[in-house]
Amino acid sequence: MDNSRGINYFYRTPEWTGYDDEQYQSRFGILTSLEFSSVLDVGSGPCNLLKWINKNKLGVTYEALDIREDSLKLCPCKTHTRLPDQKFDLVCLYGTISYNIDDDKAKNKQLLFDLLQACKEIAEKWLVVTVMKEEVLIGLEKLLLVGYTRLQVEQLVSSIGLTIETVHSEVDLGEYIVVCDVQKSTTK
Repeated sequence: MDNSRGINYFYRTPEWTGYDDEQYQSRFGILTSLEFSSVLDVGSGPCNLLKWINKNKLGVTYEALDIREDSLKLCPCKTHTRLPDQKFDLVCLYGTISYNIDDDKAKNKQLLFDLLQACKEIAEKWLVVTVMKEEVLIGLEKLLLVGYTRLQVEQLVSSIGLTIETVHSEVDLGEYIVVCDVQKSTTK
């Protein structure tokens, strides 16, 4: 019997993201301080970032990427199941690879590292990534989620050659929201 927890264990419906509207407002609100005209939402789910962008009348071009094709069917925009071969001012990875898919944290951390490296290549100005705070995970959450300490976050982005502009640790008490300035980043 296979007891591993694949992606459908965590995302049982196309609409499910794990966040409510109030959380979206605060998590996405940090983007208002950034200048950008195009965005790729990696791990978009049903395009809640697009809803926030439209609600706040930002007037930017938005495209979505997710491996869950059922979620992408809910998106009224250009969608992808693989990274597109084009540049975006802003690439966001909100909640991407936060769950411990198939119960292999090392593999999930490597997947995030690889994805960040690939996203660095298509981000022109900003790369925003969220990771769960290791220090707040308790009980079953330690098994279900992939957590990072603040030091591990800094080491992760540094190892890719990204320059951290800001780490928001108080917007969502369970996550670090890391804003990287791609223009100040190095080649690695």
